[in-house]
Amino acid sequence: MTGERVQRRLAAILAADVVGYSRLMDVDEEGTLRTLKAQRQIIDGLVARYGGRVFGSAGDSVIAEFSSAVEAVRCAVEIQQDLEKSNAELPEERLMRFRIGINLGDVMVEGEDLLGDGVNVAARLEGLAETGGICISGAVYDQVAGKISQALEFMGEQALKNIEGPVRAYRIAPEGAKPETPVGARTSAALEFTPPERPSIAIVPFKSLGTDPDKDYLADGIRLGISATLTQLSGLFLVHAPALNVYRGQEVSAPSVGAEVGARYILEGAVQQAGDRVRVTVQLTDVEGGRTILAERYDRVLVDVFLLQDEITREVISSLNIKLATNEINRVWFAKLTSPEAVEYYYRAASHFYEINKDDNAIARDLFEQLYRVQPDSVVGPSYISVTHWMDAFFDWTEPAAGSMEQAATWAKTAMEYEDNNGIGHAVFGHLLLLDGKYDEALATCSTGTKLRSSCPLAHGLLGLVLNYCGESKSAVKSVKEALQLEKDYPVWLIDILAVAYRDCGDVALSIPAAKESLRLNPQSTEAKLILCSDYKLADDHDRARRVADEIIAGNPAFRLSDYAKSQPYKNPAALDRLMDVLREAGLPE
Repeated sequence: MTGERVQRRLAAILAADVVGYSRLMDVDEEGTLRTLKAQRQIIDGLVARYGGRVFGSAGDSVIAEFSSAVEAVRCAVEIQQDLEKSNAELPEERLMRFRIGINLGDVMVEGEDLLGDGVNVAARLEGLAETGGICISGAVYDQVAGKISQALEFMGEQALKNIEGPVRAYRIAPEGAKPETPVGARTSAALEFTPPERPSIAIVPFKSLGTDPDKDYLADGIRLGISATLTQLSGLFLVHAPALNVYRGQEVSAPSVGAEVGARYILEGAVQQAGDRVRVTVQLTDVEGGRTILAERYDRVLVDVFLLQDEITREVISSLNIKLATNEINRVWFAKLTSPEAVEYYYRAASHFYEINKDDNAIARDLFEQLYRVQPDSVVGPSYISVTHWMDAFFDWTEPAAGSMEQAATWAKTAMEYEDNNGIGHAVFGHLLLLDGKYDEALATCSTGTKLRSSCPLAHGLLGLVLNYCGESKSAVKSVKEALQLEKDYPVWLIDILAVAYRDCGDVALSIPAAKESLRLNPQSTEAKLILCSDYKLADDHDRARRVADEIIAGNPAFRLSDYAKSQPYKNPAALDRLMDVLREAGLPE
């Protein structure tokens, strides 16, 4: 006997939820229930008018289905407009606002109820929406684009809890807002940069021409090795390697890459290993001049691959006519990895390290530890081991973070003792000194890190962080913008530092768009929401400040300012007190 067949259908699902409902109930339980009942009447009436059906309502949430994605979105827009009007008569502490998420997907029918990922995605998207806002999936976007008057702003591909694969998400902008800025375009002055005065170069991922995929790490390792050396040269502006990983496996032209990343020179290459021999071809193109200025093929035995790497690096430096500062020639230090085992460990580790995620970071650390074991006289092992531990702590990849920070400090101090040290240890240890309240030492150490690593976004970013907490906000802005220009793909942690530096030097008008960009990239970021909340309060936009405060509490009911203050190591206690006062006035709990 076969089981009963599950009935399925395609539906547009609208999920709505009150922001800060628990807080509202604590303030006035009976009044909150009356307001909720009144607003539910508005919602239910509009759902019916647009041909929808409410099939789920528990507490402060509503879930409805529509046969048309366009009608679902139009209904959501009118819901938010009418709810805002109904809030006009309420005092600020009793304002009730909803977030709405909409998805178009396959659902399972069980009586009057609907189940499945089609419903779950809508609920997850609701959590990404702003207070009083609407967030839709890519499937909905494809149906409504060009059919509604509101602008649609791309929020990127979002990883949603318990949903397999990323989901495209879009924010529906309020009526009258300008259309979405294309992905990659930066119109805000907060994220605009002047072209570097130094020669700028980007090294695209080298092609692996072998048939053994286990050897692909060699092509990546050679590219990253060349990049690691050029990072340390003060006469060159090097686009950070991870920003170029998007070109891996693609057929791209040097002019197109140059235009996209803002680099004048593009270095391309290919690597082929056969037995104990390796062949490397490289081409260096002057995009502005429209000419190839270096084209070479190298055939070497595998054990000489680091010597080959240094030879290519010297050819690039010569071709670009870069004048090396005193002692910089000694930083072409990879030839000092004399052990063939160490060479392979480095290449394998590098290919994982620049993926910038928890699992690859752990694999990279293990390989760097093996490198240090076979060649302890090289700074490569200790410096990279230190930064992998630092990343575990900084990005909350380990619990508790204190153990990772202790390991990072130990290995960073070891790296700093090497005569040919590469500056990584200084960048990491400088930040740890800041957290320990040793402000002058932190500033001096991070400054040394940027001198040793002229094109390193980590070094410039951490110097900016230290500068800001030491009260030098304008210098912090300059340092972080240098880091972001090197990165090109604008990581959230750097944008957050920039937004804080703008705020702390009094330029709230630039801090707000920077914080918004951080939230666009990571809508769940509590740090970015705290920055934006303080920005709005400082700009006397009290209503928006309160809305963001409600979002913070809704996302993390346990949030307390007393805990947050411990993570803000300002040198001047008065600066921290001012920030806490601003956030407290915005409505965040002590």
